[in-house]
Amino acid sequence: TADLFTTILLSFVPLFLSFPYRVNIFLSWEGAYRLYLGQVPYKDFGLPMGFTYWVVPAFFFTIFGPYLITLVKAQVLLNLVCCLSFRGILQKLRLADGIRISVILVFCLSYILMNFWPWYNNSVIIYEIVALNFLFGFFIRDNKRRYFYLVLSCFFFFISFFTKQD
Repeated sequence: TADLFTTILLSFVPLFLSFPYRVNIFLSWEGAYRLYLGQVPYKDFGLPMGFTYWVVPAFFFTIFGPYLITLVKAQVLLNLVCCLSFRGILQKLRLADGIRISVILVFCLSYILMNFWPWYNNSVIIYEIVALNFLFGFFIRDNKRRYFYLVLSCFFFFISFFTKQD
C-alpha cells in the first residue's frame, strides 16, 4: 500500500504548484476547446495531432470550464492512470515491495512530475503503458476473462496510435 500512497500523492502534486507556460500549449487548449464546443476534428478544424489527444482535456473542459488550469487537472488524471498502470505492471512482474516502491518513486519523480501540461507525446506514452498493463493481464490469466484484457489492450493501443497520428 505504500506504493499506492506514493502513486496517488505524487500524481496530485501538480495541482498545488505554479507552472511556467509551455510553448505551443495553445494547441492543447484549442483542440480541447473545439471538441468542448462540439466541433469535429478534420471536418471543422485541423491541427497537427491525432484526435484522441484532446478527448480527456475536452471532457475536463465540460466539468471545470475552458481554462489553462483545467489542462493541468486533466493531466493529473492521466498521470494517475499512468502511475496506477505502471504499478499494475510491476505487480504482475511480482517485484518485491521495496523494489516496486523505489521504481515507482523514480518513475514519478523523473517522468510524472515533469509532465504537468498535457502534450500528445506524453499522452501516447501514457496510453501505451495502460495498454501494456492490460496486455500483461492477458498473459498472466488462464480464464475466459483474459480476452477482455486483450480487448482493452487493443483499445488503448488504438488510442495511442490515434493520439500521435493526424
